Amino acid sequence: MLFQNDEASLKLEVLRYEFPADGGEPGSDDRNWLVLRGTYTEGGRIIVDSGAFLLTYELRELTAGLKVLNAGVRDSYESSFVEPYFELSAVGDDTGGFLVDTAFALPNTMEDVDAAELECRLSKAEMTELIGELDGLCARFPDRP
Repeated sequence: MLFQNDEASLKLEVLRYEFPADGGEPGSDDRNWLVLRGTYTEGGRIIVDSGAFLLTYELRELTAGLKVLNAGVRDSYESSFVEPYFELSAVGDDTGGFLVDTAFALPNTMEDVDAAELECRLSKAEMTELIGELDGLCARFPDRP
């Protein structure tokens, strides 16, 4: 997932489950945490951080919410994840595109930036591409029992 404007960019990657396939308590959320890596670039500076910031079902909810927005069924989407390390909201604009606000916490760096916060505009085609990428991630990282 790449979000960018004229001043900055934020690339988010889902790397893996936090625990191996046999790790975590069966039937608990522990088995379904996903490790996200964020790469924030601004003014020639690059900050990279990662952590178990998203659950598999939250990834599905994000995907579904953006699909509904992209289809015009709703005017906006706002994430409500268990942990506030990654946040995303989007609203349709008058050009047929979307204004997207995203934030990714950077708790494990020595930088003077606590979070990468970025506002950008996505065209309908870019939103459709993002949804396709998210669909692929949902298939790659299903819920574990």
